[in-house]
Amino acid sequence: MQNKLTFTNETVSFPAVGQNLAGILTRPTTADPHPALVLLHGSDRSGKEDQYYTDHAENLVQSGFAVLRYDGPGWGGQTEQNQGFETLQARTAEAIAVVKYLQSRPDIQADKVGLWGISQGGWICQMAAAASDEVAFIIPTSGPGVTPAEQEVYRVEAESKAAGFAPDEVAKAVLLRRLMVDIVLSVPIFQTINQSETERLGAGPWIEIVDFIYGSDPIDPIIEFQKVIELLNTIKAETWTKYLHLDQVIPMFANLPPQAWEMAKGQMRAVLEVNPADFLTQVHCPVLAIFGEADTSIPVEKSVTRYKKYLGEAGNEAVTIKIFPQASHTIHVGDEFATGYFETINNWLKMRIE
Repeated sequence: MQNKLTFTNETVSFPAVGQNLAGILTRPTTADPHPALVLLHGSDRSGKEDQYYTDHAENLVQSGFAVLRYDGPGWGGQTEQNQGFETLQARTAEAIAVVKYLQSRPDIQADKVGLWGISQGGWICQMAAAASDEVAFIIPTSGPGVTPAEQEVYRVEAESKAAGFAPDEVAKAVLLRRLMVDIVLSVPIFQTINQSETERLGAGPWIEIVDFIYGSDPIDPIIEFQKVIELLNTIKAETWTKYLHLDQVIPMFANLPPQAWEMAKGQMRAVLEVNPADFLTQVHCPVLAIFGEADTSIPVEKSVTRYKKYLGEAGNEAVTIKIFPQASHTIHVGDEFATGYFETINNWLKMRIE
C-alpha cells in the first residue's frame, strides 16, 4: 500500500474582485513548489469550514496538489457581508482572481493551477477556462451542460417525481417554474408548452400569470411585480410547491422595492441565459467531467451529450467523462462518496504533473 502524503493547512487571505476573501490552503509537506487546485462552491458559497470541501481538500492533496478552499464574499463570518444576488460572470471573474493569487505564490507552480467546481461551480469552471488561459485544467463535477433555465426546470420535475407527487402535481410545479423563467427572459422560451399546460390543467392561479406574461398589452413593471408576489403567496402552502423553494424566493422578492423589479429581472436573466455552448466550445485545456447517475438536480444524459458536442467543436481531445453509478448530485451513494470518486480525480491530477 502506498504511504499517504502528510499535509499542512494554512489560513490565507487574498484579494479577489475588490474584496478580501478568506481560505485554507492544504499543502503536501513534500518539497515546494506544488501544482494547485481551487475548489469552487455550488450556489452555497461557504467553503472554508464546510465538511464537504474539507473532505475534498484532505483527499485530493494526496495527488500531490495543494488545494485551496475558501469562502465567497459575505460568507464565513467576514465583515464585508454580501450574500446578495451574484451573476455567474461575477463568479467567473472571482475564480480567475483566485487562480492568479495562487500563481503569485512562490510555493505554487504557476502553470499548473486548475479548477474543480461542484454544481453551479461547474458552470464557473467552463466560463473561467474559456475566458483565461491561466486556467490549466478543469474538473466540473455535476456541472450542467445545459443552460440554468433548462437545469432549473429539470430539477423541479425530477425532484418532484422522486418525492412521489402525483403527475398533475408535478405538472403544476413545472409549469410554475417555467413561467418564472419566462417572466424574466426578454424573449420567452416556454410559451407554447406553458399555454398548452395551462389549458389542460384548468382553473388555477397560473391562468392570470400566463395572461400577463404572454398578453399583447404590456404590463406596468410595478403591477407585474405585485401580481407575482400575490401569485406566489396563494400557492406557497400547496405541497407540490416544495421544490420551487418559495420559502426562499418569496422573502427575497418581498425585500425588493417594486421599482427594483426590472433591475432584478435583468440580474436573473443574466444567469438564466448563460449557455455552455458559448463556453465549452472555447475550452482547450484538459477536462475531467464527473456526474452522478442518480442526480435529480441536472439532466446528466443531456449534459454528457452536450459536453461531448461542444468540446468536440473546440477540438479538445483531452476530455475524460466519468459517470458514477447510483451517485447523487454531490457524488454520494447513501452517506458515502461513490467508490473510486477521489481515486479517479487523484489519478487524473497526477497525469497533469507528468
